[in-house]
Parts: sequence; structure tokens; C-alpha cells
Amino acid sequence: MGPDEVKDAVAAGAVVLDLRPPRLFAAAHVPGSVTMEYTGPDLVYRAELILPHGQAIVVLGEQDASAHAAVELLRGAGFNAIGRLDGGMAAWKAAGEPVASLPLLTVDELHEQAGDYLVVDAREGFEYRHTHVEGSLLLPTAEAWERAAEIESDRPIAVICDDQSRSAAVASMLQRAGRDARLVTGGIGDWIQHGYPVVSDEPHL
Repeated sequence: MGPDEVKDAVAAGAVVLDLRPPRLFAAAHVPGSVTMEYTGPDLVYRAELILPHGQAIVVLGEQDASAHAAVELLRGAGFNAIGRLDGGMAAWKAAGEPVASLPLLTVDELHEQAGDYLVVDAREGFEYRHTHVEGSLLLPTAEAWERAAEIESDRPIAVICDDQSRSAAVASMLQRAGRDARLVTGGIGDWIQHGYPVVSDEPHL
């Protein structure tokens, strides 16, 4: 699919599923797209966590070959993958189409400016209960598609997990829902290694 076809599909309700690494997605992506880094065999498992089967999907990858393979895998698992963006982001930009970005935030910046952000934790409940940033909200990846619009905040939202893949997915869905999202680089592991405080308690839903 060319950029014009993708634009028409998105206007008709399709979502672009961006399979590039989080930092590439953060730097530039199709507005309204959702990110999920493509790591091969676990593609379908990750897609099951993120998107409903009935949702029309256009795949965007780093390479056309990997995007094509992803389309076939998704179709085989029952997803409504309608095609791929031929040429990826390079083709989208060359066509003069609008580009969005996802701001990045280090754990140092988050700690220094803690009061300026609502922290959303994209991990699972058991991980959150074990240790999390005090005052953070739990929004597991599997619930983000349905619940992103419920997250209200008069502050930017800083999304954190342990490896950036889940937090990037949740941040992209919050951004798609019109929220001012940030992706915390390094995740909870870096937060702890830097000696910043954590707590253990039940999720704030």
C-alpha cells in the first residue's frame, strides 16, 4: 500500500501498527499509530495483548520484507491485516504526509520533575505490586486499547515499564487517545539502579 492508500485506510478506521524499535517510533511515526516492536515468533502473542481481532491493521516495519512477513503472520492468526506501508516511514515522509513524535524522558528527568508528570506503569499487576514508582497508575498493556481514553490528567503522562517495549505500546495508545504522553527510557530497572524510591502496594486503577 502506498501512502495515499494508507491515509485512506486510516480515515476509514484502520490503525497503523508500527513494528520498529521504540526509539525509532518516538522520533517519527504516522499520527495515531500504535507501536509494538517486531521480534519474530512472539509477534502474534504481542498483537493479542494490544489489538482486537476485528481492528483493521496496516503494518509499518523497518524493512518491507519484515513488514510483509508480519502481515502474513497476523492474517494467519485471524487479525484483519489489510496490508503494509510500502517503503515504511521513508515513503510516508517523501509523500509529504504529517509525522508525529513521542517525547522521551530519562529516569533522572522524571525524578527531578516528578510533580510535573502523572506516571503510568505499563507492566502487569504482579510486577506493579512488587515494586513501582510511588503514586503511579497501573495500565497493563493488555488493557490499554480499551482504557487509554479513561486516563485523565492535567499533566503530561510519563509511561514506564521494564524494557520500553510495553511502555512504548501504552504511550502510543495514550497518544492516539489524545493524551500528552512521554516514554520513559530505561524503565523501572534504571529507576531502581539510580537509587530512586519505590513502593510496594496494590494497584491504583
